[in-house]
Amino acid sequence: MRRLLFYTLIFTVLFGCAKGPQKTPEAQSAPVQVPTALVSARDITNTLQTVGTVEAKKEATLSAKLMGAITAINVSEGSVVRKGETLVTIDAADIAARRQQAVDSRAEGQAALKETDAAIAGANAALANAKINYGRFQNLYKEQAVTKKELDDMSTQLRMAKAGAAQAAAKKKQAQAKIAQADAAIKEADVMLGYAVIRSPINGAVTAKMANVGEMASPGRPLLTIVDDNALRLACNVSEKDIAGIRKGQAVKVTVDALKGRKIEGVVSEIVPAADPSTRSFTVKINLPKTRDLRPGMFGRAWLPSGKARVVLAPDAAIVDKEGMKGVWVVTPENTLSFRAVRLGAEADKEREILAGLSGGERVAVGNPDILKEGMKIR
Repeated sequence: MRRLLFYTLIFTVLFGCAKGPQKTPEAQSAPVQVPTALVSARDITNTLQTVGTVEAKKEATLSAKLMGAITAINVSEGSVVRKGETLVTIDAADIAARRQQAVDSRAEGQAALKETDAAIAGANAALANAKINYGRFQNLYKEQAVTKKELDDMSTQLRMAKAGAAQAAAKKKQAQAKIAQADAAIKEADVMLGYAVIRSPINGAVTAKMANVGEMASPGRPLLTIVDDNALRLACNVSEKDIAGIRKGQAVKVTVDALKGRKIEGVVSEIVPAADPSTRSFTVKINLPKTRDLRPGMFGRAWLPSGKARVVLAPDAAIVDKEGMKGVWVVTPENTLSFRAVRLGAEADKEREILAGLSGGERVAVGNPDILKEGMKIR
């Protein structure tokens, strides 16, 4: 019996020495220094995402205003043009000929006007003389110094003098009318000749060419389209339920797919006051700053402000992916880490909206995600 107790004691001592003293998990690892941040719940401006097309604020489609053969087109698609630059010329030889006829007619009228001035002067002198003679014969007839026939003859001369003066005045009016008609024809021809030379109304670039030299231009036929690509805007549609929160002057974030999502700061410049009856949506136009490689026709997205809402926001750096699940490492009151799955919402400025999993006020780890583990003690 003593021998059995002896061997049992030896086995216990040896086994205890081999296993060594037991340690708790907290004693095995020292606290790790990990940066943390506070999850906040606060009011933010809701954003409404909408899509649209980049367009030029200034665009001009140049059309012909007269009939004639196109004699010159000085630009092609892509050409950069300046305001006032001659782009298209239309043959207007017949209009120039009509103008010359009007100029000749005006010269004839001016010559006739000079002649009538001389004729009027002579007719008025004859009329004045006839009036004097008739008055004298009236006095002589009263004194029975002349006969009734002689007085009647003098009266006839007076009527003829009046008719001559009236005829001279009428010829002057005819000459003046001829000059006025010629002036109107010259003015009309000058306007039409101006239509024969088509100039650019704006600075910009040619985006469409719809005619060629030798073709016949006719009133209303479009020839060229020019856009000013230095002044662009995004035109997008907003539903009637969301339009109330949009105001002119609001700052808007815009991205353009062709520019690899580059963010552009825009400003709401115009809200079309009437909705499209087919879609019940309003057109909102957002001015865009001059941006390299931005072109009319590109597809863009805008984030428009749409009221206020209280949301929970966590730093982007706190969001981790654990076995395909999005979550954060929450710091417990004992300064240990506990993984908590979250449901993510919209992106903010270096923050992410948390739709579920956090309520605000929690402290979360924002650094060293590869070494973080459940239950790890931090400082």
